[in-house]
Amino acid sequence: MILNSIQHTARRDHLCASCGMTIRFGERYVRDQVPGGGLVAKKAMHSKCYTALLSSKINKEKAHERNI
Repeated sequence: MILNSIQHTARRDHLCASCGMTIRFGERYVRDQVPGGGLVAKKAMHSKCYTALLSSKINKEKAHERNI
């Protein structure tokens, strides 16, 4: 996935949904949609946090496939 296509520049401070630290004004971040409770919530994350989250998910899926 190319992060440049989904990255945004913060126009205000946000809290990272992954690490909980502040995404500062002017910093690049990823905004992702997360389903839950019948609604779709938009979550802001640092680009590095988002990349780490995706890598972790991919590794878990690969491990699960090997165990099947």
